Amino acid sequence: MGVGSKALIASGIVLVGSGLAYLAYQQYNMLKRESELEDRIERLSREISRLENELKRVKSSVVLSSSTEDNEDVYVDASEVAQNLGCERYHNDCCSGYQSKTELLAEKIRTIDCKMEAGGLDNLTEAYNELCEMTCKDPNNAELMWRFARAGFLLITEEMLADKANCDKSNSSYRDVMKRSHEAAARAIELNPKSGDSHKWMAIIVGSVTQYLPVQEQIKNAYVIKDHIDTAIKYKPDDALLYHMLGRWCYSVYMLTWVERKVASTLFATPPTAKIEEALQYFLKAEELSPLGSLDNALYLAKTYIAMKNNEKAAEWLRIGSKLPCSPSDEVKSADEIKILLPQYEMYANT
Repeated sequence: MGVGSKALIASGIVLVGSGLAYLAYQQYNMLKRESELEDRIERLSREISRLENELKRVKSSVVLSSSTEDNEDVYVDASEVAQNLGCERYHNDCCSGYQSKTELLAEKIRTIDCKMEAGGLDNLTEAYNELCEMTCKDPNNAELMWRFARAGFLLITEEMLADKANCDKSNSSYRDVMKRSHEAAARAIELNPKSGDSHKWMAIIVGSVTQYLPVQEQIKNAYVIKDHIDTAIKYKPDDALLYHMLGRWCYSVYMLTWVERKVASTLFATPPTAKIEEALQYFLKAEELSPLGSLDNALYLAKTYIAMKNNEKAAEWLRIGSKLPCSPSDEVKSADEIKILLPQYEMYANT
């Protein structure tokens, strides 16, 4: 069996990995906004409570006069003092050493997450460099480690999207960053095996680099990717991207040709298997968790229905996908594929 034949099975199985860069870059902002908002609300609630206590303390220390008018003046003055004290203390909390070490670290992480949410080469480069320094100082922090893995992956993806003509995944810079990202994700899992984010980014990173490994390693990594996706879903059951990723894995394995399956059976005692109904189930779950939130998911729902010979549903999802907004950087391929498929199946759509 030649290398060319082996490549058939590899190209089919690692399809799930080649698209993860775009999927992760597209959805990681959305997944962070909710938690960022919750953090801000919690901090605001704590600050309000502290200001109320400060106001009571100041009011109780004021010697009230017998005049009602004087009492009212004192109350206003005390309120203003409390507000000034509160604003000053709040500023100190954020900008000085008033916070505990844990609070300072949490604040630093939130700042880094904001940079990654904003995106762009400058923000991602800063986030990557800051996390590189932080993980060197604190190599036993799983939260820092998986973020460092994510930062490296997103930075490389951003650089590639910014300079498509000259991007080269074989260059040393790409290999070095992805290697460090892989090591960071592995370390994060070692530190906290129950971290869904660590397993999620390990699956994404392995999927991204798999196509550049030797053929047998590529096939082996198909199992590794699925294991990490399954584990991530166990600890992050409401993450739409994870279900989409699992659907892509099942779809890619199901679409292997007879020749590819024979090649796989010669390399492994138990080659990977999947049913098209499983892929559909996972894509629908992703849609349930994030309705109309992903052009990629709409496309793969359509492709799954095509594989199931349900042309009417395929046309429905192609139409839906054609109306969804398309990011100029990360969904162009899916949008182009929908443009090709829609004319072929539009005749089956209910009018």
